[in-house]
Amino acid sequence: MVVASISRSSVRRALLKGIGAEQIISFLKQHCHPQMYKLSSVVPRTVADQIKLWEMERERLEFTEGVLYKDFMSLHDFNLLSNYASSNGVLIYSDERQRTMVVTKKGHPSIKTFWKEEQAK
Repeated sequence: MVVASISRSSVRRALLKGIGAEQIISFLKQHCHPQMYKLSSVVPRTVADQIKLWEMERERLEFTEGVLYKDFMSLHDFNLLSNYASSNGVLIYSDERQRTMVVTKKGHPSIKTFWKEEQAK
């Protein structure tokens, strides 16, 4: 009988050190007990899948620096600016119900200029 304990925290520590899920699985296959080679799968598929899921979990967020726009006086103003930002490819997030949007930091100056021109009309 072979007993091993692989925890989420131990896999996360390895991932933080730059060791990938495939490397962990490969290590387990290479350093298993000789009796394990008689089995069809040295590392159970569920174990390998879980290690890969923990790696994917770590990579699921993407951070983007942006500028928040909120407290629009009217839905029309919000939609006008949101559509402009979207058409210029600088819109990161938009919530019509809360009248909140986030644009890229690079896109902020053009949004600001557009808004001032619209206000002058």
